[in-house]
Parts: sequence; C-alpha cells; structure tokens
Amino acid sequence: MSTKTTLLLLAVAGLLLGFIALYERKEPRSWQAAGRERYVLLFDRNSVDGITIVSNEDKVEFRKRGSQWMMEAPVKDRANAKAVEEILARCESLQKEPSVGSLNADKKQLKAFGVSKPSVRLKLLGQEMPPELLFGRDTAVEGKMYVRLEGSNTVSVTGTDLRNTIIHKPDEFRDRQLADFDSTRVSKVSVKTPAGEIDYALEAGRWGIVKPLKVRADTARVIGFLNSVLHTQIVAFLPENSANLNSYGLSEPRGIVAFTVTGQKQPALLEIGARDEKTGGVYARFSGRSAVCLLPKESENILALQPNDLRDRRLMRVDLDLVDRITLRPAGKAPIVLQRKQEDWLLRADNNAPANTAKVLSLVKELQARKIDAFVTDVASDLAKYGFDQPQLRVTFSSYASENTAETNAGELPILTLAFGKTDGEIVYARLEDESFIVSVNKAILSEISVNPVEWRALPVFGFRPSEIASLDVTSFTDGIPRPPVSVVLKENQWLADEGSTPGTLNPVNIQSLVNTLAPLKAMQWTQESGPLVASETLEFTTADGKPHKVILAAPDQDGTCLGMVEGAPGVFRLAAPDVSALRLPLVEAKGP
Repeated sequence: MSTKTTLLLLAVAGLLLGFIALYERKEPRSWQAAGRERYVLLFDRNSVDGITIVSNEDKVEFRKRGSQWMMEAPVKDRANAKAVEEILARCESLQKEPSVGSLNADKKQLKAFGVSKPSVRLKLLGQEMPPELLFGRDTAVEGKMYVRLEGSNTVSVTGTDLRNTIIHKPDEFRDRQLADFDSTRVSKVSVKTPAGEIDYALEAGRWGIVKPLKVRADTARVIGFLNSVLHTQIVAFLPENSANLNSYGLSEPRGIVAFTVTGQKQPALLEIGARDEKTGGVYARFSGRSAVCLLPKESENILALQPNDLRDRRLMRVDLDLVDRITLRPAGKAPIVLQRKQEDWLLRADNNAPANTAKVLSLVKELQARKIDAFVTDVASDLAKYGFDQPQLRVTFSSYASENTAETNAGELPILTLAFGKTDGEIVYARLEDESFIVSVNKAILSEISVNPVEWRALPVFGFRPSEIASLDVTSFTDGIPRPPVSVVLKENQWLADEGSTPGTLNPVNIQSLVNTLAPLKAMQWTQESGPLVASETLEFTTADGKPHKVILAAPDQDGTCLGMVEGAPGVFRLAAPDVSALRLPLVEAKGP
C-alpha cells in the first residue's frame, strides 16, 4: 500500500470518528434515553448549588457555600444539611409510574391534574439543571400524584415522597444544632454568670482553669461540657420581629459563654436570657444564628457552673516517659531512690540492684488514678496547719541529664513533688509543691507507698539455672532441733548421695523438682520482717563456680506460704505455696513397714 493511500485512509477514519463523536454528543445514548423515560429529573448532583421551594405561601431558598448548606430565605441561617441531602436524594430517585406513563395534556387537563398553577414547586439551581418541578393533585391511587416540568405539557404520575419532604414550615429546614463546630476547634472558653467568671484554656492538649484560679482541669469533663453546649438542640426559633431583646432577658443576659474557635477572628458568643415559664426552656442567642431561639431547660445548668465542677480530681499526673528517677523521702528515714535503666528500674540504696519494676509502675499508676476526696484550700498559706512544714512523706519525680544541654544543666531536674501532710481520721492532706492548693485523699494511699527499701527489691531471689547447682544439703528442724541432713551431689547428670552420707534410697524426681524451684527462686514479695527467722528447713547448695548459698525457711503459714531469707543477705521474702511445697518435698524414699 502506498504512503498516499495510507494517509487518505487515516484522514477518512478521522472524519468518521469526529462525526460519531458529534452525533453522540447531540443524540442521547440508549442509557440516557432510558433514564429520561424512567426518571422525572435528570441532573448532576455535584453541580447543584441551590434549591428553591415554594409551598403554599412559604418560600425557602438554600444555597451551598463551600461544603455547607445555608438558608437564604425566608431567613439567613444554617440549613439542616441532612434535610437538604434528603431532598436531593428524593429528586434523584423520583420515577415516573411505568404502568401509567406520561400524558401530553391540554390546558383543561393541566388544570384538572392540578399542575397548571400549583402551590408547591421545586427548582434546582446550578449548571444544566432541569426546569422547575410542579406538583399537582394526588391520584386516586394512594401515595401517587401528578407532576410536570415547567414549560412542558407532559404530565407524569410519581410517588408523593418528595412532595411530603418539602412541604414543611421553613424552620423545620434550619439546623437545630446550636453550633456548627465541636470541642476540637475550641482553644479557650469563658463562662460568665452571676456567680462570677470562669476561664478555661487548652495547652499542650490538656485543659486548665486560668480564672479565678490557675489549676488543672479535667480534660475529659471540659470536653464533655463543651460538646454538651455546642451540640444543644434548639427547641424553637422565634420570629425575628416578634419582640425586642428585653422581652427575652437578652438585653442584659444572665450568662455569656465565649468560645475561642480556630479559624474565627472573633469569639463565638452564647447569650443566655430569661426562662420560658411555660416550657421551662431558656431563651438564648448565639452568634452566627438568626434571631432568638429557645433552648431546652437543661441549658439552665450552665449558669450553675462552679470552678470545682470541671477541676481535675486526680491526685497528680506525670508523663512517666520523662521520668528517670523516683525518690521517696519518708520523715526520719533515709530516702529511697528508684532509678530507671531503659525499661527496668534499679534500687540505688542496694548497690543499684534490680528493683521490682512492676511495683514501681503500679505505684505510678495508683498515684495517677487516685481521686481527690476534697479541695481543702486553694491558698496554702498555713502549711503547718496541714502538716506540710514537715511532711510525713514526699515523692519526687525527676528527669536526669548526664551532660549539659542548651536547655538544662547536667544533673537531676525535679518534674513534680507530691507531699503528704497530717493524717486526720480517714483522710490525709496532700499537695503538689508547685501548686498552691491543698487537697485530701483517703489515707489508704500511704499503705501503697512502701518506705522500706527492701520492699522495692526485684522479686527474683536467685537467677541460676538448675544445671548450675552442683551439690545440695537439706536440713529439717523439729522444735528447733535439726534432723540429719540429706546431702546430694550432681555427677554425670545424676543426683547421688554425698560421700559419708547414708540417707537411704534417694528420690531423684523430688530432688530435681526441688532444684528446679530453688535455682530460679522468686519471691511473692519482700517484707519488712527482720531476721533471723526460726528455721523450719535450711537448704544449702553450691553452684558450679564453687560459691556456697544458704536459704532459711520458716514454718509454713495456714495459707501454705512461708517466710524465707538468704543467709548473709538483707531482707525477708515470702514464698508462694506451690514453691514452698516443692522446697519441702521428701528427698529420700520412705522405708516400708
């Protein structure tokens, strides 16, 4: 094929494609034609920027401003977005009754069907919108009615759902939620009532009270308060020209709530006026809303708000990720210093021995969760009165820097100190030393804070593997008198009687069970008990490195637990009943009769 022929065929193909595209643009495709036969209104919902509804003597106009629907008539206000979206959805789904079809009617028929000059009309605004929809009379079939498009003589039968959706009073299309924002956009709030003014401010994700006193607020409760106000559902809208503000107590409001909102230059104001004697509701005015509205009677609670209502009732709060040291300073005793080592904690008073990390975390959790019983005084002017001239216990949380930085010098930097003063009946006075107020909490909190260093030790008593125990001597006592010991040694992975010892027939299963418990021995807890203990049993063993160790066990208590200690080491621990049973297993087979 020659080049000339090829170019000619390409030109013809191009003209053909252009003709097809032009034809399809002018002529509806089959699915478009089917849609026109099936649906009354064909439009692109995304192109709708307004709706006009005429219902009897009421005319309602909506306009879309950005992503928000606004009512432009009969008043300017926020529209109920769900109601508008429901109207659009019903417009999209409005179908012609297939069994009836459409009728090209004359003037007399148009009047008979009620679509000549109907009292209910709807017009969609925007690019390429259909003509105004005219609603006529109901048909003889329940739930069906006549409609037509402006400028057309074609009458169709449709369902009544769309008409029933739009024939409401204008106020029913207004947004009943008081505000169009929630607590996430509020950074400050001021509540003015006859009792005074309370100011709250958000800082670093937490709410605090800044007036009339600077204290911590309960962030969750502040957010709850904000949302309860902002999400208040308006009971009724009052006509703009019904009366002056004085009639509703709004010329001199009983209360004003001012919200500082992200993205708004001026605070949003809620003015609270008089009570409606008939309903118990409250007249109010909110900036950005048209006219006066009636709020439910619960809104009266705003006027009763007191500073302590939204205060943080937790004893303290601290970010444990910032804490490197916790120092306990009981009165008259040496301080106990717990020091972080990555995810674990050490006890500095015990040569940096491992501390009970679970106990440390439990202490912090308990102090964080402890609720304040009462706010005793907001000005701690007389510390001695509450025992804070010489606190019975101080707990300090600190960070630690090993080197100087631009912000801090090397060394310990206290984050907060919690002090406990006098005990008074069932309560103890407490205060954070960087805050001015004093509170009371249940005195049981003191029992949660161990002031004996040994109680902070890690629970493992030994950290050996069973295979590391080379020899074992077990001595039992009766009325303080020792019985002959059972002495065994490990040779070629077998437990044998030690030379010179004739204990009888050994029970290798019990011996191994005892060793399996003894090598990684773990305490239930360390106690304030002091030794020496009255021995019920001693277990002396030598590890593979030749070092001797001796455990002294007291007689078991009724619950099966018992106290124990390691000879030459400080502290007394309590063992769990299963461990006690394993350590008291008979190592020699009982002789027959």
